[in-house]
Amino acid sequence: MNLYRKRKSKKLTVSQIRKQERLRKLAPTTQNTIKYTSQFQDGLMHIVGPEFSRMWQLGKIDYEVASSDDQSNILVSYAHALNVLDKDSRYQLLTVNKRVSESVLESILIEPQGDGYDVYRNEMNNIISERYSKDQKNFEATNYMILTTNARDGKQANRKLNNMYSKFYKEFNDTDVGLNFRALEGLDRLNIMNGILRPGYHFTADYSDIALSGLTTKSFIAPSHLEFKDTYFKINNAFGAVMYIRDYPKNLEDRLIQKLTDSGHELIISIHAKPYDMVEARKELRNKQTLNNAEKVRQQKDNYKNGISDDMIAGSVSEVGAATKALNEEFKDNGQKLFSGIFTVMLIEPTKEKLNEAITNIKDIGHEEYVEFEETYEFQEEALNTILPIGKPYLDVERNYMRDMITSNVAIQVPFTNVDLQSPTGQYYGQNQMSHNLITIDRKRDLITPSGIYLGSSGSGKSMTVKWGMITTLLNPGNADDKIIIVDPESEYLEIGRAFNAEILDISSGTNNHLNLLELPDTALFDAEDQKIDVYKEKANLLASLFDSILKDFDDLESSMVDRVTRLTYKKFEGADRTPTLVDWYEVLHEQDGEVAQDLYQKVEPYTVGSQDIFAHETNIDMNGKFLLFNIKNLDERMKPFAMKVILDQIWRQVVANQNKITTHLYFDELQLNFDTPENSAWFSKLWSRVRKYGAVSNGITQNVSTLLEQPSGEKMISNSEFIVLLRQKAVDLEHLRRVIKLSPALLKYVGEKVQKGTGLIVAGGTAVPFENPIPHDTKLFELMNTDAN
Repeated sequence: MNLYRKRKSKKLTVSQIRKQERLRKLAPTTQNTIKYTSQFQDGLMHIVGPEFSRMWQLGKIDYEVASSDDQSNILVSYAHALNVLDKDSRYQLLTVNKRVSESVLESILIEPQGDGYDVYRNEMNNIISERYSKDQKNFEATNYMILTTNARDGKQANRKLNNMYSKFYKEFNDTDVGLNFRALEGLDRLNIMNGILRPGYHFTADYSDIALSGLTTKSFIAPSHLEFKDTYFKINNAFGAVMYIRDYPKNLEDRLIQKLTDSGHELIISIHAKPYDMVEARKELRNKQTLNNAEKVRQQKDNYKNGISDDMIAGSVSEVGAATKALNEEFKDNGQKLFSGIFTVMLIEPTKEKLNEAITNIKDIGHEEYVEFEETYEFQEEALNTILPIGKPYLDVERNYMRDMITSNVAIQVPFTNVDLQSPTGQYYGQNQMSHNLITIDRKRDLITPSGIYLGSSGSGKSMTVKWGMITTLLNPGNADDKIIIVDPESEYLEIGRAFNAEILDISSGTNNHLNLLELPDTALFDAEDQKIDVYKEKANLLASLFDSILKDFDDLESSMVDRVTRLTYKKFEGADRTPTLVDWYEVLHEQDGEVAQDLYQKVEPYTVGSQDIFAHETNIDMNGKFLLFNIKNLDERMKPFAMKVILDQIWRQVVANQNKITTHLYFDELQLNFDTPENSAWFSKLWSRVRKYGAVSNGITQNVSTLLEQPSGEKMISNSEFIVLLRQKAVDLEHLRRVIKLSPALLKYVGEKVQKGTGLIVAGGTAVPFENPIPHDTKLFELMNTDAN
């Protein structure tokens, strides 16, 4: 066997050859400007020599509306995390403030369908477009962390960086701050660098393209033109500049990054921090103190000879003495570390004039926060690489740019500002009252569970808020196959039902609409867990609970009789061509011997063959319609709990049948009716959990939140909800809610007793934002949605 035989070369296709030639045409000179060696597919970057780095995307923390204690907790956690870094490591915080594409608006707007409902679609689109053009900030800030270490090879670098990250994460979240980190792979980092170096150009390559081309990763992110001037640079057809903080105040506030990202400019903020060797730092500090004390003694001797007071010491000596003493106390008493750091900002504008305007604006923001921004002079290439998510401050070659900082100086430059709820596939829910950005949420994709609850006192605008979401679902062609079912105890949604051709099912005494209480779900469609359910036992339990709610006396013996009769009824109809009804059940009951059976026979007569027999006959309602509305307003109050359970049982059957085919949107108004007793609340909560498993999107609506909170299952349902809309609340209810939903005092003011109608908080996935969604009164939408007008 010839070990030196040349391997047969793989023949490239014509398209591969052309692609290779196209990739080789990239200008090599701009690639040389980017100062790293290799970006590996797993996310590890080799910078130079023994230096390696990895990158993480940081999640969101609602810092701006957090309480003072929570803000302090975040800052302390950040400081503790920074203190895990050692002398062989570096930290870089990167904030990319990018303009939001107008495609975001396009994804929210609803296309006209020519189906008679476009008047509503056009009004919705006009409302959203006007708010977008008027108030939307159109900027989104994303934060990243880059950790750097020294290692002999990639394997050791990965081990050290992952260990460093684990310590950093643990310290940051040790006090339940809740900051998420997402490790980025090679393509992720290249995509971010491409966005900085080639603004306006999408990054489309993958590692197979890179391997095929024979080029380095830098070839795919390098700009075609890069020209450095004294204080700015030209990058493709744009103009850029990097500024740095020349002077810091003694006490820097935590607002700087927020003000920069709110400036209305696309910019990148890059903060680098490298820990000193604290043994050497303390030794150097002691040396400075010794030299300073010696100089102080010398000056005092000179003063004595010249007849001058001992305390007449040069200002610089006193200043150094005070500074070294204070720094030593920070190291000793407060556990601070010393860092060499730099705060840089990169601006990109289409013209030199706009760049100069942006530079002036950033300087003005700096002055407001008592910091001095200055352009980097003659070191634009090093400045650009300091900005890039490489993990190395190349401006460190010029010590004039670096500043010594203690841990708290680095941590106070907190990147967490306002939190927004914006999903590219989401439904519009209103506008963030703080940031003025549109609120869009895709409850099925963005949340662990899409079920939601609307809570608001009477007159808070709750029904308008619910109806907006309901109508949006009805109008969106993307939901054309979805089904909507509303349980409407107070005829709140009749107008919407009529406008959208709903099957309106009046459930009341004397109605011709019937629902067969004994219908069973198709158990073949159950998941593995529900296959264990005894559906006959469950139906018997349902009947027992129904009779318990409407009969004056219903004891354990009668409950046992219900169980026996239910099983006998289903056994009697095994193989029959129809499902038994409550009339059939009543006949089986009549066949039973004993006083208990005969007493029960007389008690349940009105609900089986008497005047209240609406659930005792075969179902004659088409439950397969796209839009069903159960109206039970005219039902006897004593029968409403009975009716609710039967309707919910029917809904359960529908959800099971529709799973994996269509999404069923459920609306339960007057939710508190299901929580009047521990038994009813437990039953409803069980159903709420079940329908969620089968893909339904449930919505509970109530103005009596205290009724839910009085029941453990109700409290649990609220605390486990991923989507909650809070509108104006009474003080006593708000106090109860605070036990279940974590809300800062700054957020609570948005749901107090005096807030405007139709405003409040949206809590999605644990993130809470204040919202508003006023509907113009001169629209058809307002006419349709306004309860007072109906």
